[in-house]
Formats: sequence, structure tokens, C-alpha cells
Amino acid sequence: MSNTGLPAAKKPRRRRWSRTQRLWVSLVATLVGAALVTGGALWVAHSRDTDLADAREGVTSRLSAEIPDAAPLLHFTDVTDSVGIDAHHGDRPRARLLTEDTGSGLAWGDIDADGDPDLYVVALSRAAGGTGNRLYRNDGGRFTDITETAGVADVDGMGMGASFADFDADGHVDLYVTNDGANRLFRGHGDGTFEDVAAAAGVAGDEWSVGICWGDYDGDGRLDLHVSNYTIYDDVDASMYGSTSGSEEPGGYIAPPALNPKVFDPATNRLYRNLGDGTFEDVAPALGVADPRGRSLGATFCDLDGDGLLDLYVNNDVSPNRLYIAHREDGQTTFVDQSAATGTADPRGSMGLSVGDVTGPGGNPDGLPDLFITHWIAQENALYEGFVAPSGALVYRDKARVLRVADISTASVGWGCAFVDLDLDGRTDLAVVNGSTLEQGAELVAQRPFLLWNAGGRFHDLSSRAGAPLDGTLGARGLAAADYDGDGDIDLAIQRNRGRTLLLRNDLDGNRRSLAVDLVAPDAARFGARVTVVVGERRQTLWWGSDVSFASQHGPTLVFGLGGAQAADSVHVKFADGTEVTREHVRAGRIALKIER
Repeated sequence: MSNTGLPAAKKPRRRRWSRTQRLWVSLVATLVGAALVTGGALWVAHSRDTDLADAREGVTSRLSAEIPDAAPLLHFTDVTDSVGIDAHHGDRPRARLLTEDTGSGLAWGDIDADGDPDLYVVALSRAAGGTGNRLYRNDGGRFTDITETAGVADVDGMGMGASFADFDADGHVDLYVTNDGANRLFRGHGDGTFEDVAAAAGVAGDEWSVGICWGDYDGDGRLDLHVSNYTIYDDVDASMYGSTSGSEEPGGYIAPPALNPKVFDPATNRLYRNLGDGTFEDVAPALGVADPRGRSLGATFCDLDGDGLLDLYVNNDVSPNRLYIAHREDGQTTFVDQSAATGTADPRGSMGLSVGDVTGPGGNPDGLPDLFITHWIAQENALYEGFVAPSGALVYRDKARVLRVADISTASVGWGCAFVDLDLDGRTDLAVVNGSTLEQGAELVAQRPFLLWNAGGRFHDLSSRAGAPLDGTLGARGLAAADYDGDGDIDLAIQRNRGRTLLLRNDLDGNRRSLAVDLVAPDAARFGARVTVVVGERRQTLWWGSDVSFASQHGPTLVFGLGGAQAADSVHVKFADGTEVTREHVRAGRIALKIER
């Protein structure tokens, strides 16, 4: 029994020792593995000197993007003084009023039908420290101040925006001016003089108005008028300037309530239907486009979905933007709010608005309007690509980041803008002016403009090498583009808040050619007309009068770059009344296209 019991007693002890060995081996392996991993991590950290690195290294406030070697050498020269422009927005110390800080714009229009664009500059009233508005007649590249003889100074108005149009179709250019208070409609007599008929025409209003757009929305052959009204800014008193209340903005800044648009109720917009007898009626409430919840700064009439009718897009500050699609049945035009459905109910602080065609399927222009919108600080600008879905519905997608026009604007407050071909290469570029509404002491912070060159699929800012003052900071608001000197490239007029007006001449270096297109037709057919120029594989499209900038108006002659080509393969115009005109093999220079009756 003892022999048989001894092995039985030792066998369990050998199994227990084997399990102990396995436990120790496993524990040692785990510790060795952990030591190796930890040692490896420490070695990597040491090799990178992460403990000694500056946490700010590699962090920038602007998108880093090298300018390609193929980028043009843009250069703009400040010719303001030498050509005779001496307007100033206002030189009195800031009163810290939202009305003064918001304005103002400027507009190009040919008041004497000589082919040279004339310039109207909007400023603060003389009571608010401004020069009053000024009208400069273009005399072959030099300007003469004819404000007093023309009768358009509006010295008592708190000026915001301006736009030229022949509202009564008498062949003479008229001028509409928005104010904080009564607006002006200066009817042109054709001899360089004007008469304010706003009250008699029923378009004076008494709100705080900013943006202006024209278009024959109902197709009756008469030019209608949309006025964007901002906020109800009445009874502002000293108690609203306290620094202990208000809304906190980026950087810890406290905006006094008197400077914060959110404090004030929205003002309803006006859509004035032209009755054909020199008077208008407001049909905005009846058509559902009054937008009573929007703080509107601008709007545009444009055929956004390609059905031949003028749609309406409205830019709102700190309230969703609106897109109203036009429908016509039995001769009656109605609008349907498609903001949410199209993806354009943008709730950011929207100021400037431009319409052009820079992107589509595959990144190439597709002939449908795209919308560029400037925004407030930290909100980024937007570039909505418009396209028609398989269902037939109009849809927009914000391609600002893809095209590299978003990140660059994060630290800026954007205002006036323009879709223009700055270097005449056949691609549509973007010009944008900026100016903060944040204070530094008693003054607003000036900011750099953008000259965004279209390299095909992405944009590059060339402002830093475009010469003074574009390579510096400007407290800008209005931007209006035109070829004022007739040399074939686009020049820029800029209105600065509390600063002097600037006229910058484009001194483009190179031998690129352009085609300047004039439309000869009643303004009811011109506003919203689509003009397309084709050169080889490049197609460039602009919509006459639809690129509204901020409280401003671009020149009446559309300029298209031809690159190195001697001629455009074709020019096609679809007027707002549906009339189409096409010309083949159009040589560089200037051409007038008119409706044949």
C-alpha cells in the first residue's frame, strides 16, 4: 500500500509546481512587454523632444497655402487723388452707433450715355460728420464732381447704398439711394440733373434700408425694385452703451447693445411693383417675401434654377437667409420659400452677396449661378454651388472650404465682393473687402482685403503682392468694380468706413486680352440677363446687375478675359425677358449686343 500511495502523494505536487511556473513566466513576459512598450514610447517622445516643444509651433491663424508659380503679377495703383475723387465717408469721431458703423457703399452708372462709367459715392450726412453723397462724372478717365449741379447730394440722409437704373424706361438713368430713414429716388432728366421723386413714386419708406436690387420679377416689361431693410433702430439712448451688459464676442470683447444687431427687432423688406405710371406699390407681404424675421442687408434678383424666371435671394444678418423661387401660372407670378429645401437658410451674419459661375460637376463652371456670401468674424465666408438634382429640384452645397475661400476669412468681417476676372485669363476670380466691427479703443479694427485668384479648382489670395493699399489694412464696406479708364481690365472702387474713398487702377502686367460686353435693351430686360463667353474649353458666365456686392453696384459694362486669344469663339446673351442673342468669332475689344425688335 505504501508503494502505491507514494507516487499518488507526489503527483499533485508536481502539477502545482507546473502551474506556478506558468504563472511566473506569464507575469515576467507581461512585465517585459510593458517595459518594452514604455521604453519605446519614451524613446519616441525623447526623439521628438515633445516635452520641450512649444505648443504653439505649427499653429497659424490663416490657412497656409503657397502661391503657385503660374499666379499672375497683379498690381493696383491708388489713383484716387490724381483723377479728382475726394470723397470721405466721415471725419467726425465715432458716435458708436450701429448705423454709422454699417455704411456705406458706392455705385457705377453711365449717367450721360458716353460709354464711361460715372461714380456715385455714399457717405454719412454732414450732420454726422460726412461729406454727404458725391456724384463724379467720368470725363475720359478723370472725374468731375457734379454733385451740386446734379442735385443728388442728399446732405441730410444717413447714407447706406446706391444703385443706378432707368426705372421709367425713358432712356435716362435714374438713381436710388438707401438711408437710415427716408430713401431717395432721383429721376434723371438726361441733362446731368436729377429730381427726388421717391415720395411721389411711393418708394421713400421710413425704415433703415441698406441693399437694393432691380428686376422685372413678374415679366410685365416694367422694372421692379426690392429694398432690404435691416433693423428697427429707434430710440437709442446713452444707457445702451454700457460695457457691463451685452453679448460676449470672440476674444472676450463685450459689444455694447447699441452696436449689437441682435438687440433690435428686424424690419420688413419691400418689394415695389412698378405700375408703369411713375409709381410703385409694395407687394412684399402679399407675395410672402417681406421676411419679417430677417435683418436684411442685401438681395439679388437672378434666375437661379434656369427656368427663365427671376428668383429672389436675401442676405440676412444674425437671422436665416431666404431663397424665394418664382413660379408663374396664368400670367401671375408667385414666390415659394425654398431656403431650407435648397440648403441656403444660412443663419450666419451675412453682409456681401455676389452671383457668378465658378464651380459645377467636376469643378468646372456649369452655367448655373453660384452664390458667394461674406460673413462676420469666425463664421467663414460661403460659396454655394448651385445645381439641379435628378429630381429637378434646385440644391446648393457650400464649397467654400474645397475652393479655399473659407479658412482665409475666419478672422475677418467681410463686406463688399465681386466676381470678376482680375487677370483676364478666362476664369472668374473674387475680390473681397473687409473691416471689423470690433473696437480697438474708440476705433474699429481695419482688416486686409482679399484678391482671390482662381487657379481652377481652388483660389489663392494675391493681395499681399498687389501693391498699396491692398497689401495693408482697410476699414472697408462697399466695393464696386468697373473698367473706369477703358483699358480692358477691371478696376476697383472701395468705400471705407470713416475713411476716404479709394479708386484703384488695375495695372495688369502682360498681353492678355479681354472682351467688354454692353447690353443695349430696356433695364427690365437687362437686369438678370445671363451673358456667356466661350474661348476654347473655357466658359465664363456673368449675370448683368445680379452681383450686388454690399450696398453697391458694379459697372454696366461686363468684362470677360480672353487670355492670349485674339477672339472669343462665341458670346451668348439670354435677356431677362427670354430674348436670346448669339455672336460667333467676336474679336477682343468691345461689343454692344441689343435686342432686335
